[in-house]
Amino acid sequence: MSTEAGALANFDRAMRRTFSWYTVSKKEFKDAIRSKGLWLLGVIFTLLFVSPVAGALYLDFGAGTSQQAQAIQQQGMQFLLSSLYTNTVTILVPIIAIFVGYAAISKERTSGSMKILLSLPHSRRDVLVGKVIGRCAVLGVPLVVSLAVTAAFLMASELAFKPELFALFSLFSVLYALVFVAITVSISGAFKKTLWSGAASFMVYFYSTFLWNATVNSFGQLLQQRLGVTGAIRWHLVLLLKLANPNQAYKTLTTSMLNTGDTPVLRARLSMFGGNADTQTICTEVLNGTWTSRAVQFGGQTVQVPTCNGGGTPVPFFYSDPVVAVFMVAWIGIAATVSYYTFSLADL
Repeated sequence: MSTEAGALANFDRAMRRTFSWYTVSKKEFKDAIRSKGLWLLGVIFTLLFVSPVAGALYLDFGAGTSQQAQAIQQQGMQFLLSSLYTNTVTILVPIIAIFVGYAAISKERTSGSMKILLSLPHSRRDVLVGKVIGRCAVLGVPLVVSLAVTAAFLMASELAFKPELFALFSLFSVLYALVFVAITVSISGAFKKTLWSGAASFMVYFYSTFLWNATVNSFGQLLQQRLGVTGAIRWHLVLLLKLANPNQAYKTLTTSMLNTGDTPVLRARLSMFGGNADTQTICTEVLNGTWTSRAVQFGGQTVQVPTCNGGGTPVPFFYSDPVVAVFMVAWIGIAATVSYYTFSLADL
């Protein structure tokens, strides 16, 4: 046995002795490999991420010496990340996560194999944690590999490759994908029928992706009209509720990362509000910015346009990127806790 193989065997034995959920998660991952599901996911992710970059390889972004050509070269990767890849992750990756995890527990409850699994030295907590970690690996491994292949294509293209930027985007994207896998597997643990868990998972996805913001905006109007809560307090509550959505947390993290201005976090959080928001109050009293104006040429005339710039103090710590990332990842624990409570009371 080689040194590497021996080290892996020792690691495997140590994990089995230390963590009782490890055997369950390992089986989940090995089953995915045998069913070719892991390879199919790898192909899907590679096509989603690599296709636009592969096209860029055959486009002469460096043609000519104009400033426009140089700008396209410099900003091309950021354009792909902001306009294409972010939407791909927020719309399609959760759907793939649902198919990966919606039947993780409910299918075994329906077939009766869950009773056999629990007859072994595994508690219900071991099963739930093992299923979550195993299915996260099933989605995370092919996603990481496809992002690595995409990075290779970007380096070979005419686009200016920015490794720190792409590494942050990859990190946020993988975390977001794992959050939805954990939520989906946890939902699976709360339902006895696979059909119910699948329907509930799609309802959560649809609401968090398309309806959450509208609900929060309506809540903000209710605070003002019915409860008399106005000013900074109202907008603090609205912003916190927006950030509590993993979809919105991921979007604002990537927006902050891709913003090239002096105050990327400030502008990313401010962009979460629509035209009906009191932008000046949010800028100055919520995000610690300054409300100024800048001259813009419009129709042959100079127009003063109000704008939000950085103030003397940074954005409050609880709106910073690290804290928003914690907001997003916290859903793994929230979903697992709720699922464990319902799963532990279920009659198998």
